[in-house]
Amino acid sequence: MAIHNQLKQLKEKRKLTNQQLSDLSGVPIGTVNRILSGQTDNPSFQSVCDMVMAMDGSLDELVGIKEEASPSDKKSSSKEIIQLYEGIIADKEKWMIRLFTCCCVLTLVLIGIVAFDLLNPHIGFFQS
Repeated sequence: MAIHNQLKQLKEKRKLTNQQLSDLSGVPIGTVNRILSGQTDNPSFQSVCDMVMAMDGSLDELVGIKEEASPSDKKSSSKEIIQLYEGIIADKEKWMIRLFTCCCVLTLVLIGIVAFDLLNPHIGFFQS
């Protein structure tokens, strides 16, 4: 099936006009009209991508790599993505706490060395 037919089906499914699609995608109305009418044999990838994303579609579905996901699949997919990001954030928070702890310990060790050095003037860096 030609790409312009798939785009038209997606547009009709979303009940959008060409002007609405143009406004949502940022693709000029003339380009939208030419692509959807089939006048453009090889539309730019960016234009097609912008139009598909504006219609909440998937490029994988458009080219037949993946079948259209049901609304429940999209919700579970969104939940999986959110859980993935939450896991990444939790890992980064752990590393930030570890880094902060190391910096505090290092600072305390340095303060201890300087204090020892100042209290013992006959040895160390600060000698009288």
